[in-house]
Amino acid sequence: MITVLEEKAVDYESTARVATEAFGSKDVVFSARRIKWLYEQGFGKGSAVLAVFDDGQKVGQIVLLHQNIYLDGEPVAATQLIDLFILQAYRSPTLVRRIYKEVERLCEALRIRVVVALPNENSALLNARFMKLKPFLSLRARAGFGLGWPRASRIRYSGDLKSMPEKQAIELLSGFNTPAAENGPHWDAETLFNRIGDPTCDYAVHATADLLLVSSSRKTRGIRYVMLCGFFARDGAAVTSRDTRALIGAACRFWKHPIFVYAGVNKNLPNLPGFALPERFRPPILVQLRDFNSEEPNLRFDRFQLIDSDFV
Repeated sequence: MITVLEEKAVDYESTARVATEAFGSKDVVFSARRIKWLYEQGFGKGSAVLAVFDDGQKVGQIVLLHQNIYLDGEPVAATQLIDLFILQAYRSPTLVRRIYKEVERLCEALRIRVVVALPNENSALLNARFMKLKPFLSLRARAGFGLGWPRASRIRYSGDLKSMPEKQAIELLSGFNTPAAENGPHWDAETLFNRIGDPTCDYAVHATADLLLVSSSRKTRGIRYVMLCGFFARDGAAVTSRDTRALIGAACRFWKHPIFVYAGVNKNLPNLPGFALPERFRPPILVQLRDFNSEEPNLRFDRFQLIDSDFV
């Protein structure tokens, strides 16, 4: 008998095995450690796992990853849809419809106002059909070269937070808490510290007096580059292009990679880093959204970056 219900005590080892099998690629192996971190700590608000069982055996799921989002100065209940997978033998339109009905029911029960998703092409169609999610943002991938830029005396810190005591790290991050007046995902020092605690990835932090950058080393198609995960401005600061260049240069020197990549929107930056990559090389990342308070939402986000997703 097939059931769809909230999994209160998640078996992360089993989830990682089923996800790897469902994905069906020898190049992709899901990590139980990362899944546990992401679902429980990664975004500071926990998650809800809607699992599909066949007589007690897990065969699929979708996850609601809860987030702090502020709109017009007020916090709203929000969640991000991630990790939808079903084993090949169980895939059917009927089961998919059941899963999304449970998602909608749970959103109503939790009084979720905003649902966001960064889907692949197949999931985008399902999100639109069954959850009424609509296109909200299109994040163009941007790239550039930062290693040759001169060193800047304005850098206050550049390094790996894991080498720093937790209290000291949080003190560094606390100057860059997201202002309540800024629309979009909200990060304070503690939740940002947990966000860059992914056990399967390494992150670095770089800061001037007015701007902070979280970066990570990544590799795609044999090319190593610096992922600019997110910029965070000090409340009330007037960020300059010199701040942005200084931090990108510091990140490229730290990771010893000349190339950087960024995708996102951020009203605090005078200019987005680098140049937009042609869509034939890297299609834009679609962000879908549904506002349960309105059939035709007129929302805006002042900032949404890769660190606001589970991508990096």
